[in-house]
Amino acid sequence: MIAKISATENLGGALGYNFKKVERDEASVLCVNELRKAFDGTYRMDKVLSDMQKDIPEKCRTKKAVFHCSLNPHPDEKLSDELLVQIAKEYMEALGYGKQPYIVFKHNDIAREHVHIVSLRVDSNRRKINDRFEKRRSKQITDALERKYNLIPSSKVSEQAVTETPKVDIDRGNIKEQVASALRMVLKHYRFCSLGELNAILSAYNLAVEEVKTEFRGKKYDGLVYVPIDDKGNKASTPIHASDIGRGMGYTAVQNKVQKSKQAIKPLIPTIRRKVLEVMCTSPDTEEKLRQRLEEQGLRVVIRKNGSGRIYGITFIDDKEGIALNGSRLGKGYAANVFNAYFSNSTHNPFLDETLYGSPSVRLEPSTTVQPSQQNTEEEDNLIDELIEDMVGESFGTMGNDDWKEVAWQRKLRKLSKVNLKRRKR
Repeated sequence: MIAKISATENLGGALGYNFKKVERDEASVLCVNELRKAFDGTYRMDKVLSDMQKDIPEKCRTKKAVFHCSLNPHPDEKLSDELLVQIAKEYMEALGYGKQPYIVFKHNDIAREHVHIVSLRVDSNRRKINDRFEKRRSKQITDALERKYNLIPSSKVSEQAVTETPKVDIDRGNIKEQVASALRMVLKHYRFCSLGELNAILSAYNLAVEEVKTEFRGKKYDGLVYVPIDDKGNKASTPIHASDIGRGMGYTAVQNKVQKSKQAIKPLIPTIRRKVLEVMCTSPDTEEKLRQRLEEQGLRVVIRKNGSGRIYGITFIDDKEGIALNGSRLGKGYAANVFNAYFSNSTHNPFLDETLYGSPSVRLEPSTTVQPSQQNTEEEDNLIDELIEDMVGESFGTMGNDDWKEVAWQRKLRKLSKVNLKRRKR
């Protein structure tokens, strides 16, 4: 279970964020502490806001007096409302907020159900709740709760999950949860350096990812949508916004993954290159034979073609090591256009040319490196290959992004905070 704690001075913004989801049936109130119900037996924002504002001193020395926290169980965990209530109460008690007014919301707007808690950082005696080493203590509390209730540790992704994650099947229903489950495994296990390489991995699970650009209040934002596809790569269902699945799968998270992967894969490139070269030296005359012989080496290959049958992208995937590499990332001699030329005329095999690929004895060495000319042009070829993929790949034209929504919400909270401060000064 992961707890994300934040402090703010805008009580109305924190409550409004959650109550708006309640109004849209994307959340529900699980429980409250030291707060009144409305006359109809429900909890309304105006009543909750009024009750909590009474407990904030007029001249409060604590600038950010509002506590806002989300508790996120492991995505594969399905907890009852009763257990979520118990966990939320024990968490708040252990963190020092047991006697504070607070309200607990259960969010179901994304595939991963989680709870949000809004409370106050000052007590009835105008003293600030102790927040020393708060995040460290919070981690200790969530670890203890996982042990007590036998919950799945949030950092755990089993090897079995990697090998047994099923393809997305729209006939099974609950498509959002299927997509989220496949993405969690892929983003946890695999390393990739471009969306093209990520798409090559996702294709095994009948999924594709598309980058979309949108504009909000005059500012441009980049985002991602995930698209269920069939075995032939055709769109099978409506694209799903990254924001409907979870923040860890949005544009910023994927770009961070790409940056970390670039360094991690470097030591593994020579081994993948050697395996591909050994296979190509056997002169496989069809793409099917290439696939079979690469599988014997522990590699999968994903070949992308345009409408006229020309190969414009090729990616090699090592499922055990969890890496995907575009051909050009192995070196100039492994780019998509080389394979396109070979399969167009397999009687001439450039991979047998010792001046370009080295002698047979050198090829057997795992540490074989590409020649300087290949190294100097590798990044250029990667860029060209990815540009070609962008031009040839089909766009689904759907706009959506969790990051711009979050940024817009945070900007709104800051503006509201400034308005409240001005009113207090008056």
